[in-house]
Formats: sequence, C-alpha cells, structure tokens
Amino acid sequence: MALVLQVIVTGLAAGAGYGLLAIGLAVIHRLTGVVHLALGELVALAVVVTLLVAAGPDLVTPSSVSAAPFVGGLLAGLAAAVLAGVGTYWLAVRPFLRRGLTLGWLGAIVAVAFAVRGALAAALVRDSYVFPDPLPFDRVGTDGSLALSGGVTIPVRAFFVFAIGLVLAEVTARVLDRSRWGRALRAVATEPDGAHLTGLPVDRLLAGAFALAGGLAAMAAIVQAPSVPVTVDTGSLLGLKGLVAAVLVGFGSPRRAFLAGLVVGLVETAVATYDIGPLRLGAEYRDLVPLALAVVVLGWRRLGTRAVE
Repeated sequence: MALVLQVIVTGLAAGAGYGLLAIGLAVIHRLTGVVHLALGELVALAVVVTLLVAAGPDLVTPSSVSAAPFVGGLLAGLAAAVLAGVGTYWLAVRPFLRRGLTLGWLGAIVAVAFAVRGALAAALVRDSYVFPDPLPFDRVGTDGSLALSGGVTIPVRAFFVFAIGLVLAEVTARVLDRSRWGRALRAVATEPDGAHLTGLPVDRLLAGAFALAGGLAAMAAIVQAPSVPVTVDTGSLLGLKGLVAAVLVGFGSPRRAFLAGLVVGLVETAVATYDIGPLRLGAEYRDLVPLALAVVVLGWRRLGTRAVE
C-alpha cells in the first residue's frame, strides 16, 4: 500500500507539468490547427533565463541564490517564455497560417526550436545545473521526504507540485471559459472568417494564445525544475510528454488535457516502479511507454475513422 501511494503522489506531481503543457498545446491546436513543437524548448528557456538572471553562469546550489535575485530570475524566465511564445506566432506561424501552408509553419516552428536550443547551449558553460528550490521542503519530514512502511518515501515537494499544477490548470480553464478574452478565442476557433468580419482582433487574440502557452510552459518549468538536473535537454522530453497528453484527448478542453497529463505521469511512474506480470520493464522504459500509448491511440482512431468511411 505504501508503494502504491508513492506511485500515485509522484506520478501526479510529474503529470501536473505534462498537463500544463498539454493545455497550451490543446488551446493553440484548437485555434489554429498548429502543433507547437517548440513548446518544450520554451520550458528550457524559462529555466535557463531564471538561472542566468538569478546567479549568472556560475555553479548553482540549492541554497546559493538569495530570495530577491531568485524572484527576479523567475519573473525574467516567465517573461522570456511569454515573449518567445508571442514571437513564435508572429514570425513562424502567422506568415504561413492564412495561406494554409502546413509545411511552412511546421518548418518554421522546428527552426524556432533549434534556434532556442542553440542559444541555450551557447549560454550554458556547464553540462548541467541545479535549480534552486525557494521553499524549505528539506525541513519537513526527513530531509524533505515522508517515510512510509517498507522503506518507501514520498518527497514532500510532490504534493506542492501537484497542488500548484491543479490550481494553474483550473484558473486557466476558468479564464478560457468565462472571460471576454476566452469567449473571443472560442469565436475564432469556431468561425475564424466570421471573427475577422465582426472586427475581432484575430491576430492579437492568437498571439495571446501563444503567450498563454509560453506562460504555462514557464510555470511547468518552475514547478518541475528543482527535481531534475537542468541541461539543454531539460524541456524537450517534458514537451514531448505534454504532446502525448494532448494527443490522447484529441487536443480537447483544458481540463481534459490536464487530466491526460496526470494519466501520463501515473503510467510512466507505475512502469518505472512495478513489474507487469512477467515483464520487468523498469525506469529505462518510463519514457517509452507513454509514447507507445499515444501511437496506439492514434492508430485506433485512424482505424475508427476508416470504419466510419
């Protein structure tokens, strides 16, 4: 029972980050049909900018950054991800979207991803960094962990990460459902030509959606980064799993996308922890199984579409 609880808590904490990214991906796809393949790189951008502003390129330890520089770094990282999201729309998506050039925006977004990745590689002078944790979780329990029976431990921080992810997802869903901006976005998604004719600022609305996706990427980075080493690859796998979650629900509503992220987190944690019958998968398969699940779902939907035809 203790091991089950560990899998649930840590899986939900990991899935919260995937769910936030899935929301951003789903919103953009529903508005434009675009798959934001550079969103994972915006995660890494937010983390690296936060570190560089807070501590510079030098070695960072969990306690080496004081509060004021760290808050400034967080704000700078958030701003960088939001501005990069807006820039992605104006420079990489908009020129091709209205002309219906799918290969155009696809290639441009991939170029953005490589450009961000190259800039981050040039900015980092070490192979990996430690992202400082602003909250003193190490003072709770035993060095920040709750000890359960059988030698099982649960990081206290996992509860915080899941709670923050849940709050952000619900706030985002409510804003999109109830605000004038959210209603305008729904109008654009439902009838883009009609939205233009009625005078809605469609380009500004779409740029705002890309800004929202960048902001969610930054928040996912901020809550997840203290648990893993920071490298140039920090955001790539996180973004890929967010895409898996969005695909599983067909780029559906924000709440469904977030729930799918939680499912992906639970599945990968269970795979890394349990033996499934005679299969002994282990941690090295935790990244493969969610991707395989997405492939199966896409194949199933394709078969269903052919059956209907």
